[in-house]
Amino acid sequence: MNKKYSIENLCNRFKENDKVALSKLITLVENDPDSALEIFNKLNHVENESYIIGITGSPGVGKSTLTGQIVKRFTDQDKKVGVISVDPTSPFSGGAFLGDRVRMTDISCHPNVFMRSLASRGYKGGISRAVFDISLLYEAFGMDVIIIETVGVGQAEFEIYKLVYTTVVILVPGYGDAIQMQKAGIIEIGDIYDVNKKDLGGEDIVVQIEMMLDDATTSQSGWRPPALMTNSINGEGIDDLIEKIYDHKEYLEQSEILKEKKKQRYTFKLKEAMVDKIERILFEQLFDKDELETAASELLNKKFEIYHKLNKMFDNVKFDVEKK
Repeated sequence: MNKKYSIENLCNRFKENDKVALSKLITLVENDPDSALEIFNKLNHVENESYIIGITGSPGVGKSTLTGQIVKRFTDQDKKVGVISVDPTSPFSGGAFLGDRVRMTDISCHPNVFMRSLASRGYKGGISRAVFDISLLYEAFGMDVIIIETVGVGQAEFEIYKLVYTTVVILVPGYGDAIQMQKAGIIEIGDIYDVNKKDLGGEDIVVQIEMMLDDATTSQSGWRPPALMTNSINGEGIDDLIEKIYDHKEYLEQSEILKEKKKQRYTFKLKEAMVDKIERILFEQLFDKDELETAASELLNKKFEIYHKLNKMFDNVKFDVEKK
């Protein structure tokens, strides 16, 4: 690595609030997970705690525009805000479209804001593998608030709940009836429900959400998720949304649930990192591409032997793991 961009040099510049260094370190943890160990060892003295908010919902509900309005309100309060926008991945290049930056041009250049768009790279739940690591970098950089905006793939948005403290679910008029909302699973994950594009209506959606929340048995005890209406284009209702976010934060702090939320984040990341490490061991040390392709070719005329073939592939694999 170029000495100018060595991890030690980047971390030193990072500690001096150099945004270029922050950007370079994000690139490292996104593309080379093993570099995270060395990076975080140099930052473990930081005691800053950021508040982490998730913005999720189906494509087209206005998540990016709404995120821009939320960020603007926080910067008006002199808060430092880090934004992570997970974009869909190109099936050809593997990169992100970066459409969120197009919609958030006004706030992306603010001195108190740092925004990063990531490719989801096929990761389940609309969350990039590196999101947790980037949020740690944001915390070390002194961000007061971190906002994670998901891809928006509808029924696969549940992972966001495990990575943030307050989950805001965005809907729009015309989303569908109550049965469709229940099928999408949104009642299980939201701390706040926001019907955006209120200029198009949406009162019926709010009523349906309220009715489902009354019947829900999975909601957090002691917190009744509010259902709001906003217009992210002109900013109508955004102040009320910010107030509800602060209300939820206060509830989590006073009830000590915030500590459990943080533990949940670390548990999720540890499990994810374990699976990632095991997968790399499997395909880098135990099985190669040619072996998989050979096995697949043999199954073309013997498809019902797929599990027999799988077991045979593992016959000669020795796991050097001490049993507890």
